[in-house]
Amino acid sequence: MTLTGTIRTDGASLYYERRGAGPALLMISGGGGDAGYYAEVADQLADAYTVLTYDRRGNSRSTVDDPSAPLRMAEQSADALAVLAHHDLASALVFGGSGGALIGLDLLARSPASVQGLIAHEPPVLSLLTDADRALFDEIAEITRREGPWPAWVRFVTAIDRPDSPALVRSAVGRRLLAGLLRAGRVVFAHGPRPVREVSRFMGNSVYLMTKEVDSFLSFEPDFAAIRASAVPVLIGVGAGSRPYYPARGGEAVAELLGAPVVEFPGHHAGYTEKPAEFAPRLREVLAELRAPTH
Repeated sequence: MTLTGTIRTDGASLYYERRGAGPALLMISGGGGDAGYYAEVADQLADAYTVLTYDRRGNSRSTVDDPSAPLRMAEQSADALAVLAHHDLASALVFGGSGGALIGLDLLARSPASVQGLIAHEPPVLSLLTDADRALFDEIAEITRREGPWPAWVRFVTAIDRPDSPALVRSAVGRRLLAGLLRAGRVVFAHGPRPVREVSRFMGNSVYLMTKEVDSFLSFEPDFAAIRASAVPVLIGVGAGSRPYYPARGGEAVAELLGAPVVEFPGHHAGYTEKPAEFAPRLREVLAELRAPTH
């Protein structure tokens, strides 16, 4: 059974979902910001955990009072705390993927008492990446300015866990063509079966992602000293299929700075949506490891 609702936070209304019973597990989504990223994994873990997921502010079923305002990481962490407080929870285990992993790191640094343990899956800390990685995001920012958020989103999502975008996407004409097709397809997907409707909903977050979230996430620098001082156990997750690419390399660099173990999960950067039937049992194992007395 999945309980749903909406809560008010400072400057936003957040849609949330709650499943199961047992120790609390808060799952924070990354770019696109939707609880649906984790729905199938959460269903499988609900026999052992109280799983909380939510749409981040400005995404999908969550709103933000001022869409023109810059996004701040402190707000993202405060939103996570608000979800816990709404469910009368002082703390939880936390899983965050991509931008959600950055939020998890920030939450731990700001409020260590609220985090029993953190799994940060492929946090893309740009300062720890290569010049080529930074050049890619400079290019994406320029595409957003020149061509708009949809062509930039196409370039972004096709370069996350592969050597580079296809040749079509590396040309302005190709990007505009593909972006137009996807925008039209999103309208069609919205009337399809549930999995297709979810894809349409995710795609609907692309403008907010490219115009507000990307800059905020990529300019974020975790407070590594505060995280180390917290003594809260941290594990860094990487996808088995994405280890050569920048999100996993960023995660491994974070692990080195924190002295944290690196654990491998099925799939690529978003294995929880790609291979949920394989991802969930692996996450169950890693959560048990995180909760073990040795941590």
